[in-house]
Amino acid sequence: MRAYKGILFIFIILCGSALLWYFSKPMAPIHPLNTLSHVIGGLAITCLFLVFLLATRIKMLERWFSGLEHVYFYHKLLAILSLVLILIHGQLQKMIPDEELTQQTPLNEFAKDLGELAQYGFIFLIILAFIAKFLKYEHWRWLHRLLLVPYTLGIYHAYFSSHYDLLQPSALGIFTALTTTIGFMSALYMLTMYQDMFFPYKGQISSIQRLTPEILEIKLKLTKQLDYRPGQFLFLKVFQEGIEKAPHPFSISGGCGQQINLTIKAIGDYTKQVYNLIQVHTEVAVDGPYGHFDFGNGNAQQLWIAGGMGITPFLAYLHTQPDKKIDLYYSFHGQDNVIYKDFLEDYAQANDHFTVTFIDTTQRNRLSVDELSFSPQTSIYICGPEKMIKHFKSAAPKKNIQWEAFSFRS
Repeated sequence: MRAYKGILFIFIILCGSALLWYFSKPMAPIHPLNTLSHVIGGLAITCLFLVFLLATRIKMLERWFSGLEHVYFYHKLLAILSLVLILIHGQLQKMIPDEELTQQTPLNEFAKDLGELAQYGFIFLIILAFIAKFLKYEHWRWLHRLLLVPYTLGIYHAYFSSHYDLLQPSALGIFTALTTTIGFMSALYMLTMYQDMFFPYKGQISSIQRLTPEILEIKLKLTKQLDYRPGQFLFLKVFQEGIEKAPHPFSISGGCGQQINLTIKAIGDYTKQVYNLIQVHTEVAVDGPYGHFDFGNGNAQQLWIAGGMGITPFLAYLHTQPDKKIDLYYSFHGQDNVIYKDFLEDYAQANDHFTVTFIDTTQRNRLSVDELSFSPQTSIYICGPEKMIKHFKSAAPKKNIQWEAFSFRS
């Protein structure tokens, strides 16, 4: 699955920003280093606009990037790029000749000071965001919320320390006004409105089944129908004392209409809370579905590779009784981590177009591409840990392969 439209969107926005800053005329002649500094600073502000826009989970953007996991990848990439550009902009400002800097007004100086403060704020928060695996999920979310503060300071810095009149209705002025406004509103939306207003599916837990000492299946009974495609996932909010209220993503493992099944493994703070504390009749809210893991558009011959909890999207498709020829390789680490084994074995016995191979990595080596046999017409679907995805992506044929990596925090 490719994200060509999304990549093109980013390319056009960033190129447009660079060209507008480069070809616009400043209010008075400036040093070439100052011109370059403005171009770099403008690109940094534009990157941050894209960072906040991609965080909104707009369905159109998800389609352009062929999946929310790709949206998040470019969200992270743009955050890194914005930090690099901010640092370059700051260094270029220090290289501008002193005689040009003496022309600054008190308002310019104040805006410049705020720009430096914004720079330090971005550096601190983005670095913390990238070491977030050592933090609790709720703390990680607050770091992202705090990015709005240096972004606001950066916008003020751009408008009132710039040698370009951004308040005029020029091409640069209009572009800057649109992108900064959309960026600010996107950040504000995710900060204040998304969690409270944009979870349209309400319901409650109707059933709980603990499948293993770490894995449970919960069934949601929603107040209205959720139309999803097997292979998609949703964001779930649980309203129960002792369980974090922030939304978390889970693949849909079955169900239809108003009855949705989720299979959850207790591997993080949140999922451990759910496993230990969740109760029947607990109220929930759902946003989704998301994802472009589409079995229906695949060829008649399909090869499935599942690792651990990556089995869940395949289960949802099997419940639809597909007529495709499917060979499933299901890898897990120990018998305590295999789920729905009886269902898969019974399904294979009842359907001659489906085979399943179980791979316990405590008993043998991990599955490799060399062990697999498939024709060029085979559609390959992979779902599981990110390391497994990278292995098969690098070795399997690119034309027919689709993949999904569980890289969301739980």
